[in-house]
Amino acid sequence: MPEHRTEAEPSNINLSNILLAIFKRKRTILFCTIAGLLAAAGTFFLWPHAYESDAALLVRYVIDRSAVDPENTTANGQSIGSIATKTNDTFINAEVAILQSWDLAVQVAEALGPKRVLPGARGNPTVNDAAGAVSSGLNVVSNKNSNVILVSYTNPRPEVAPLVLNDLVNRYFTKHLEVHRSAGAFDFVSQQTDQVRSRLNQTEDALKALKAKAGVLDLKESTAGLTSEATKMEDQLRDAEGNLAEQRARVKLMEGTANPAQPTVATASPSPTATASPSPAAQPTNEQIQQYQGLMARLGELRKSEGELLSKYSDSASPVKSVRAQIADLENEKQGSEKKFPGLAAVGSPRTDLGNEKAKLAGLEARTEMLKTQLGGVRERIKQLAETTPQLASLERSKELEEANYRYFEGSLQKARVDEALDPSKMPNISAVQRPSPPSLVTKTRNKVTLLLGIGGLLSGLGLALGTELFLNRTVKRPPELEGRLRAPVFLSIPYHGSNGRLRLPKKGAGRNGKQAAPTNGKTEIAPWDPSHFIRPYSAAIRDRLGLYFELQGISHKPKLVGVTGFHEGAGSSTLAASLAASLSEAGEGKVLLVDANVPDGGAHQFFDGRPAVPLKGALESSAPETAAADNLYLATISPPDAHPARVGLKRFFSLMPNLKASEFDYVIFDLPPLNQTSPTIGLAGFMDKVLLVVEAEKNNCELVQRGYRDLMGARADVSIVLNKVRSYLPKWLEAKV
Repeated sequence: MPEHRTEAEPSNINLSNILLAIFKRKRTILFCTIAGLLAAAGTFFLWPHAYESDAALLVRYVIDRSAVDPENTTANGQSIGSIATKTNDTFINAEVAILQSWDLAVQVAEALGPKRVLPGARGNPTVNDAAGAVSSGLNVVSNKNSNVILVSYTNPRPEVAPLVLNDLVNRYFTKHLEVHRSAGAFDFVSQQTDQVRSRLNQTEDALKALKAKAGVLDLKESTAGLTSEATKMEDQLRDAEGNLAEQRARVKLMEGTANPAQPTVATASPSPTATASPSPAAQPTNEQIQQYQGLMARLGELRKSEGELLSKYSDSASPVKSVRAQIADLENEKQGSEKKFPGLAAVGSPRTDLGNEKAKLAGLEARTEMLKTQLGGVRERIKQLAETTPQLASLERSKELEEANYRYFEGSLQKARVDEALDPSKMPNISAVQRPSPPSLVTKTRNKVTLLLGIGGLLSGLGLALGTELFLNRTVKRPPELEGRLRAPVFLSIPYHGSNGRLRLPKKGAGRNGKQAAPTNGKTEIAPWDPSHFIRPYSAAIRDRLGLYFELQGISHKPKLVGVTGFHEGAGSSTLAASLAASLSEAGEGKVLLVDANVPDGGAHQFFDGRPAVPLKGALESSAPETAAADNLYLATISPPDAHPARVGLKRFFSLMPNLKASEFDYVIFDLPPLNQTSPTIGLAGFMDKVLLVVEAEKNNCELVQRGYRDLMGARADVSIVLNKVRSYLPKWLEAKV
């Protein structure tokens, strides 16, 4: 028994299903396409004619043209023309609004007259009717970042289109001036000019008085001059203070050199006991005197270097310590020479230069004090100027703004007389690039609608076909759909047989539900067990596959029970059961019993070539049925024809099981009732060795088949599916590829 698995259903949107839907619904697609083409043709020929006239206007820059209009300046006195390039699209949109205004349409209608605008109108059209026609037929287009406005007017009459457009363009120039020019602008500008001049005079007087008080002619130059002067004096003061410190150190060192501690030469007092006088002191030679003077010169240079270093470094700095160590060495050497030759001290005396250095020190001190005094005065002036700077800056800004306004208004007054003399058609900023063109037939909209209708018919047919077959129609159409949903291979697929030569299982309804030969339109319908019946090749294929299946499964007991059922009357299960029984009987392997289990219509197989069928109980109890429908083929019914469905159930079937097992039949084919909630088929299916579930293509719903298959599997039945009445819509060459 195949294992049932619950998995996600595969999608039915693939190339094969799409092609199948297209060829299946080709009539629908063809009908929609023809309908679309007819609609397109009707639109093409019945579309009302319309004539269009075109014009183009160049807007170089769009500003308020009047030179005396007060709105022509920005807050800082800048002309709108200087910022027009930044907001060009905004101004272009304003001109488009003027062209599309109702007032302009009314002016055109009044000028031309309603009769000329609406020559075909019934009755007496009004000005509003004509203005409405002008407004509805007008089309104004402005492309982004472009200074050209395209204007067109459409009208059914070819002579009306250029007439209306020409008058509209001419009146647009006048309307433009009316919108952008203010009434009484000349007087307003004159008044504003006087007021600006008065404010400018007051500002200049206040600025002049404040500058006189502060002692400056120009605020920026005075501030820069004082700042530069203060910086220069600060640099000079720093240099003077450095020189003063250096001179003080030098004088201090020279004073220390001029008053050294005088060494005393001990002279031996005459001792009363002395007998001889002391020897005279040794006199230095010229070479020793020169060495002593060089020593004093080096000592002076080192002390000068010490003074310079002390102005830059502290006493603990290493350069100062190094110089002082050299000075100490030279001092020791100097004292040694003076001790040896006392006369040398008088040779290197610095008293001559000390007075000059003190005079120089006094000059440096005086200069430093003078620089401090001058710097204090400059800083005081800077402080006073800083206090008045905000007032001076505010007055200067006011003066600049009022001067700009005054220059603008003064220029506006000069241009006012020229502006009054200008004609609207001579405006320099707006001109007609193209005057209204001759009327031309408008076909663009008609062609678009025609194309959309033609293509729309085809697309609607395709959409209807694909939507119906792929989404709305949930019936089983081909074997892959069952294999994908139930995960079980289809046992056999029987094609559809109809009047066009394709195969078809006959529906119940002829004679006794179509299961016996009965006349149809004067012709006798062939019985399912007849060798010439179209179903026989397919029943033979099922017979061979059943034999192979039983052989592979090791099912060798007798009789082998095979049930055939469907989902509704006319699915072909009864015909398939009868034909399968006849095919098995012809194999010569044993006797075959065909049991009709359909109730209350249990007489479907009551007759075969005039021989009646016997009840199932009688067929099983008899060792050899008396009447055979054909060689090795016997017919039986599970209950009498008038039996109630409640009498045919598991209990009755159980009672027949002992006789069934002891019978001489090799195969017992049960024509089971259709699957539904009240039929006993599910209970009987569990006793069958094989159950063939007949599914009618394009009639049985996918969910119905899936639910019935699960019910049979739940009853532990070995189920195989036979898909009946499968229709093929694709051409043979295409069907082989997909």
